[in-house]
Amino acid sequence: MVEGEVKNWGHVALSLENGDAIHAWDRVRIDNYLEIESLKPAPGWTQPKVIGWAPVERILAGIRN
Repeated sequence: MVEGEVKNWGHVALSLENGDAIHAWDRVRIDNYLEIESLKPAPGWTQPKVIGWAPVERILAGIRN
């Protein structure tokens, strides 16, 4: 929630292929992806929730050099 309005923003992490993910929460950190949901949210923000992963090819689709 930002200024009283719920925003549909996500939390982005990069998988390290061993169950760990690198992401920025209170600092840049490495956590097991299952532990990300238990992180304390910043004031006014909702609890993070893991909803799945997207392959890098899908994220970069349409990007040209």
